[in-house]
Amino acid sequence: MPRCPRCDRTNDEESRFCKHCGYPMAGADGSSEVNDDTLIIRLLDERPEEAIARRARIWVLDPSGERVAQAAELKEETTEIGRNPDCAISLPSSTVSRRHARIRKEGNQFLLSDLNSTNGTILNREPVIGEELLHDRDEIGVGIYRLIFRYS
Repeated sequence: MPRCPRCDRTNDEESRFCKHCGYPMAGADGSSEVNDDTLIIRLLDERPEEAIARRARIWVLDPSGERVAQAAELKEETTEIGRNPDCAISLPSSTVSRRHARIRKEGNQFLLSDLNSTNGTILNREPVIGEELLHDRDEIGVGIYRLIFRYS
């Protein structure tokens, strides 16, 4: 079983990304390079064990788009995203407002809203106006960051 170069945990042979931390696994040629165009598709094709239990998670891609920088489970009624360290998902960049966006849980649904941020919040390449319903595999743009919403 291959081990992740980042977290050193074992993974399945066919897995392209670590099922624990999301880091790209070495390919057949020994490289772990991932281009920006295929990263999202590869991430979405993976079904980590955590997703089977019907959980809501956010995968934050690093600014280069090469790996998952952090993963957060949405357990609270509201989850704030912003530059402020007090935010549940803290993104350290001047392109991110201190309190940039909010994800609100309503029953089994999750709603995204922009908190009057300077640069706005993007959902699937469209600006967020009011509250937008999130679906599994939606892509959220916050400043220089791309976040993937997983709910399965």
